[in-house]
Amino acid sequence: MATKCVLQSAVDPASFKVDYAKELNHEQLDVVLHGDGPCLVLAGAGSGKTRTIVYRVAYLVEKGVPANNILLVTFTNKAAKEMLFRVEELLGSFPKNLWGGTFHHIANVLLRRFAKVIGYNNNFTILDEEDSRDLINLCVKSLRIDPKKMRFPSAGVINGLLSLSKNTNVALDELIAEYKPEFMKVTTELVEVQRAYEERKKRNNLMDFDDLLFNLLKLLREHEHVRRTLGQQFRYILVDEYQDTNHLQAQIVKLLSEVHHNLLVVGDDAQSIYSFRGADISNILDFPKHLTGCRTFKLETNYRSTQPVLDVANEVIQHNREQFPKKLRHVRTGSVRPVIVPAVSDEQEAEFIAQKILELRDEGVPLREMAVLFRAAYHSQALEFELTRRDIPYDYRGGLRFFDRAHIKDTLAFLKVVDNPKDEVALSRVLRLQVGIGEQTAAQLFDQIQDQLGPPDEEFHPLTPVFEQLVPPSRGESGWKNFRGIIESLVDERANGPETLVRLVMDGDYRDYLKNQYPDADDRLQDLEQLALFAGKYDGLSKFLSEVSLQESFGVVGGQPEEGSQERIILSTIHQAKGLEWQAVFILHLSDAYFPNPRALAEDGGLEEERRLFYVAVTRAKEYLFLTYSLAAGYRTMSMQLQAPSPFLKEIPDRLLEAYQLEESQSVLEDSLVDPDAVIDLDDDQQPRGLLDRVLRSNQQKRQRRQPRQ
Repeated sequence: MATKCVLQSAVDPASFKVDYAKELNHEQLDVVLHGDGPCLVLAGAGSGKTRTIVYRVAYLVEKGVPANNILLVTFTNKAAKEMLFRVEELLGSFPKNLWGGTFHHIANVLLRRFAKVIGYNNNFTILDEEDSRDLINLCVKSLRIDPKKMRFPSAGVINGLLSLSKNTNVALDELIAEYKPEFMKVTTELVEVQRAYEERKKRNNLMDFDDLLFNLLKLLREHEHVRRTLGQQFRYILVDEYQDTNHLQAQIVKLLSEVHHNLLVVGDDAQSIYSFRGADISNILDFPKHLTGCRTFKLETNYRSTQPVLDVANEVIQHNREQFPKKLRHVRTGSVRPVIVPAVSDEQEAEFIAQKILELRDEGVPLREMAVLFRAAYHSQALEFELTRRDIPYDYRGGLRFFDRAHIKDTLAFLKVVDNPKDEVALSRVLRLQVGIGEQTAAQLFDQIQDQLGPPDEEFHPLTPVFEQLVPPSRGESGWKNFRGIIESLVDERANGPETLVRLVMDGDYRDYLKNQYPDADDRLQDLEQLALFAGKYDGLSKFLSEVSLQESFGVVGGQPEEGSQERIILSTIHQAKGLEWQAVFILHLSDAYFPNPRALAEDGGLEEERRLFYVAVTRAKEYLFLTYSLAAGYRTMSMQLQAPSPFLKEIPDRLLEAYQLEESQSVLEDSLVDPDAVIDLDDDQQPRGLLDRVLRSNQQKRQRRQPRQ
C-alpha cells in the first residue's frame, strides 16, 4: 500500500504559498516532491496529470530554482497556455523567464539563437502548411510538370509524402514503393520536387514545421558546445503527453537533459493513439530502460468516472501485452452499469441513440454533457440523419458534417447531372474535376450543353446526342472524354438504382482523383461506401436526391442552434475526443467490421493501438456509457452484410454490463432476411444468439475461404 508523502525540502515549508500536502493526493504529492532525476509518471485517464505538472513547476520555483532553468514542454498551444496560466494563478505572479510551450515553439526559439551554426540566418521564416503547399507548387511549375495533363499528386499530398519521408528517415522513392505504389509512375518527378523544395527552403532562409524539429535535433547532435550550453541551462525538464512523442521529440529532450538528468515525462501508454502521426509508443514503454536510475510513479486515482465505467476500462486494457499495468480507482460516486445495445441495423442503432439522448435530457442531463463517439468519421452518417429528422441539435467535432464533405458533394453532383442536366451548379462542379478543365472552360461547356438542351420549359433531351455536338478546347479534350464516359455510364445504369450509380462514381476515375488530391483519400472512399449503403435504401434517383437535399437543408436549420448556444450534443471521432469528458457517452458501430479498424490490424501493434483507442473512448464517460453496434450493415440494401460485435466487447465480462433488447416493428421483421424471433434474443448469460451466431459462423467461413492454400 502506498504511504502518504511528507513534505520535504531544503526550503522552510512555512515560506511556501502553496500547501502541497493539502492540495494534492498522495500519488500526486509523491511526484511533486520527489521528481528529481529521470522520472516516468504514468498518469491514468482523469487522474489529474495537468494538476501534478503545474504543482511540480510551482514547487521548483518556490524551492528557489530560477525560472529560466525550468523547461515545460507540451503538445498544443492550448495546453501550454493553460499550464502557464495555472502556474501564475498558483503562485500569485508569473515566474519571469520560465520556458514553456510546444515542441515546435521551443525549437523555434532555440534555432533563432543558434541559426548560424547550422547555416541559417536567425530571421528565417517559418512556413505554415499553406505556405509549404504554395512553395511545392512553385517547384512543380519550375520543373515544367503540368498537373493538368495528367493526374499528378496535389501539393497537399506531396507535402504529406515529404513530411513522412523526413520523419521516418526513409528515402522518398523507397517510401513510395512500399506505402504509396499508386504514385510509382511519377516517382522520378516527385524525387525532383523534393530536391527542389529542400534547395529553395535553404536558399531562401525558410523552414517548415518538420524542419524545426529536424534542425534542432541536428544542432544538438552535431554541435557539442551548443548541447552543453543548453544542457547547463535547463536543470529541470518536464514533458507532457510523452506517449505522443515521435522519435525526433524524444531524442531532443534526452539530449537537452544530458547534464543535469532531471527529465520528468508524464503520459499514459494506455492512451497512445497517434501512431499515424508518427507517435512512437516505445518512447514511453522503453523510457526506464534507457535512463539509468529512472523512477516510475503511477497516478491511478480517477476523478472523472464512476467505478462501473472504470471497471470496463480496466478490464479491456488489461488484454494489451505491451503496457504498464494500472488499475484506475474512482472518487466519483455512482452505480449505473454501462449498457450494451445490439441493434438489427444502423438505422435502429441511430434511433436508439437519438431516443436515449432525448430521455437523458428529460432526466436533467444537458445536451452539452452528451457525446457520441466513433472510430471513423464515416460512421456518423445514419446517426446524423436521425438527429436531423428529430431536430436534435449537434456539433460535429474535428470535421465537416457528412453531407458537407467535398467528396460527398462531388459524387452527388455526378448524380444530379444525370437527374437534371440543366443543374448549372452540379454540372460545373463535375466538369471542373476533370483534367484540363478550369472554371472558364467549364462555363463555356455548360453554355453549349444548355443550347443543345433547349429552353428551361422544354423537355430534356437525351444527353448522349448533346455530347456529340460539342467540341471541347484541346487543353481539356482528355478531361471532356473522361466526363462523357462517366455520365454516359451513369445514364445507362440509372434504372439499377442510386446505390449502383454511387459505386460507379467511386470505383471509376474519381478514385484516382481522390488518391492524387487528398492525403486522406482512403477515409474519403470509406465515406463514399457509406453513401452507397445509404443510397441503397432508395429505389429511385430523384427520390434519393430529394431526401439528400432535405437533409442538407435540415443540417443548416435544425442541426445548428443559435450562435453561442451550448445546448447541443457532440459528435466526434475518438481521436478528436481525447482529453475531453461528458456525463453521458455513446460509442457506436462497435462491430468487428468497424472497430478495430481492418486497416489498422494490418500494421504491427495495430490491434493493441485499437484497443487503446477503445479505452480512451470508454474513459471519456463520467456516469453513463452506452456501447452500441448493429448486426447488419446496409440493412435493406443490395449490399447487406452480416457482422459480429467488436472483439473488444467480448473482452468485457457480462457482470459489468447491462444488456438492452431493442424491439423491432412488425414491418421491419417481415422485411428482414432472418427469422424474426431470432433477431436479438438474449439468453440468461446476456450473449446475443440467433442472428449473431449466424453472423459469427458466416464471418468465420469467410475468413477460412480467404486463407491461402498451403
